[in-house]
Amino acid sequence: MGLEQLYEEIISCEKCTRLRDWCISQEGTKKEYKDDSYWSLPLPGFGDPEARVLITGLAPAAHGGNRTGRVFTGDTSGQYLFAALYRHGFSNQERSFSKDDSLELNDVFITNVVKCAPPKNKPDASEFSACSGFLEKEIQAMENLEVILAFGGQAFERTKRVLRKMDADVSAAKFGHGVKFEFGAGFPVLMGSYHTSLYNINTRRITPEMLDDVFEKVKHVIDK
Repeated sequence: MGLEQLYEEIISCEKCTRLRDWCISQEGTKKEYKDDSYWSLPLPGFGDPEARVLITGLAPAAHGGNRTGRVFTGDTSGQYLFAALYRHGFSNQERSFSKDDSLELNDVFITNVVKCAPPKNKPDASEFSACSGFLEKEIQAMENLEVILAFGGQAFERTKRVLRKMDADVSAAKFGHGVKFEFGAGFPVLMGSYHTSLYNINTRRITPEMLDDVFEKVKHVIDK
C-alpha cells in the first residue's frame, strides 16, 4: 500500500470513539483560535514519500495538528522542529503555520504514532493498539527508509513495538536523547530525541544545539 492510499484510510478511521469525540469538541474552545475551522479528523503523516528519514511523534496536539490538518504544524513544538529541519537542509523554510503554506520537506517524512489528538495528550492502550497498524504500513511504504527518529519516550517505545512486530530484535533499545540502535539488514536505525514540547523548551531539557546534534547524527547515518 502506498502513502497516498494510506492517507485516505487514516482520515476515514472511526475506531476510537473517545478520540474522535475529543478532536471534534476542541474547535472553538481556545480563544486564540476561536474563528478557525479545525481539521478534526485523524491526521496522516506528510513529507517526502521517497524520504530516508521518518520522524515519529506521539499524537497530534488538540490546537496544533488537530486544528491545522498537518503534523507538528501550528504549535510551538512544530516551530522548534521545523527550524531545526531547515538548518539541516531537510525543509525549504523554517516556519509553518498551515497545511496550505509553501513548506516542503526533503528526505524527511513526519507522522505520529497515534493519529488523533487525545485528552491530556495521553492515548490509552487500546488507542495505541488501534493505530499501530497505520505506523507499520507507513514504515513498509517508505522504500528508501534508513532512519526513524522518535520524539519523546512514548513515541520511541511505541515505534519500537511496531519494529518488534516486524521481527526486529529491539530488546536492547532504550530511550534517551541522541541514542541510536541498529537492528540489522532490512530494518531502519532507530534514534531518539527529547520532544520539542513547550515544557521541555522552557526548562531547556531540549535546546537548538541539542537538536542540531541529533540531526548531525541522522545525517551521518544516511550519508554513509
